[in-house]
This record gives sequence, C-alpha cells and structure tokens, in this order.
Amino acid sequence: MIKLTEDIDLTGYTLIIPSVAVGNVGQLAVDLFISSLSAKRIGYVWDSAFIPIVGPDPYDENSSALCTAVDLFCSTDKRVLLIQIRSPLSQKPFLFFKKLQNFITEKHVAKVIILTSSYSHEKRDQQIRTIPLRYIASPEIKSEFGAMFDSLNWTHLESKIDEYGRSEVLAIPGGGFAKNLYDIFVENHIPCAVLLRFCSEGDNIPDAMELANYLNQWLELFSKDASGNLLIRKPSSWRFLFGNDPPLEMF
Repeated sequence: MIKLTEDIDLTGYTLIIPSVAVGNVGQLAVDLFISSLSAKRIGYVWDSAFIPIVGPDPYDENSSALCTAVDLFCSTDKRVLLIQIRSPLSQKPFLFFKKLQNFITEKHVAKVIILTSSYSHEKRDQQIRTIPLRYIASPEIKSEFGAMFDSLNWTHLESKIDEYGRSEVLAIPGGGFAKNLYDIFVENHIPCAVLLRFCSEGDNIPDAMELANYLNQWLELFSKDASGNLLIRKPSSWRFLFGNDPPLEMF
C-alpha cells in the first residue's frame, strides 16, 4: 500500500528511489537530497517485503514526527518525489514493484531514477581505469537526454558475458533490486534510468556525495551559493552513523 497523507498533483514529477545495495549508497544519496531540498514527508509505503521499523525524524531533531521503513518526500519547487527506504528486504519485492508501477502510472510521474551501487571488486579492466560511476537508461530517457549524457561525458554501464559464455548481459552485482525494477519499468514503457557507483562497504558517505553530485549534473537539484558552490546539507541523523567515539579509558 502506498499512502499519501497530502493530496499533491504529481503530474510531470521525477521520482527518485534508492535500491538497498552495497554500502547503502543510494539511500545515503537520497538522504542528501531530502535534507538539502527541505523535502516534505507526504506519505509512506506499507509492504510485507520490508521489515517494519519506526523511529524519530532523521532530518529535524526538534520534530515530533516519526519515520517508517519506507517514506515518501516531495519538493514542489524542484518537482521531485523521493522514496526513502530504511529497512532491509525480508522477501522479494515483486508485489511492491507492481504497486509502484501502478502508482507511477496513476499519478502521471514523468520519469524514474533508481540510485544504487555495485561491488568495486567486480569491476573489469575498462572500469578500473575510469571514474567509478555508471548509468543505464530506458529508450525514452536515451531519446530525450542521450545528447546531454554525452556532453557530460557519462559512461554507460558495460555489459559482460553471461556465465555460459554465450551472450552479453547488463548486471549490477551488489546492486539490490535496481536492475529488476529497471527491467519492469522498461517493459512497461516507463521512462527510467539507473545511476550507480562502484564501492565497498565502509564509510560510504563520500560515495553517496559523488552519486548525488552525479545525478545533480543531470537534474540540477542542489542550490548554489554566490561562489557557485553546491549547497549540500547532511541530515543531522548522520552524526550517529558510526555510534559514539570509543571511551578514552580504552587507551
């Protein structure tokens, strides 16, 4: 169930959704957009595919609002709808994909961008020698934005030979449900793109910053100061990503 708590016309909006993937890079990048755009929570998703959780507002320490496993946020200024996922999957989310597909169609959302990551140790030779960012795009996105991607010097995700050595396939190892969701949207003619960063588990904040900047080259969501620097605000909850510092008595 996708429940909107506010009645907003989402016609022509861009939907950004993270995949639960290595390093949680997509989710961290969505956090940056929600915080920097002061996006407003306008709904939530209840689905058995996600382990249910509840917690305090991750973006405002003075707020009494709660967050759930999957929340929806909106920036009317930028015409962007963001889905944030804070819970691991408990089962394959095919029913959730179908609900999301119907929601996108009913609300006349213009396009979908999936943010994810992929194992850095799976990189091949040509990927090692270039920047660790890639994209894939549906025919509709390529038709409208392909020239822009070329001007930005973006690199399309390289295909690889399948395990039987017979044909080339696009795969995102460690990328969670990103490729499956992308394939469903392409099959149903929903304009869609996947943006990913190769990474390893650890402190993935720098990876999230790079992925967010990568998307910003396309959509220009972040504001700039007088010097042209991007105004990116980290959520206050990020102070607790790694817990407290070790006690001095240990040393």
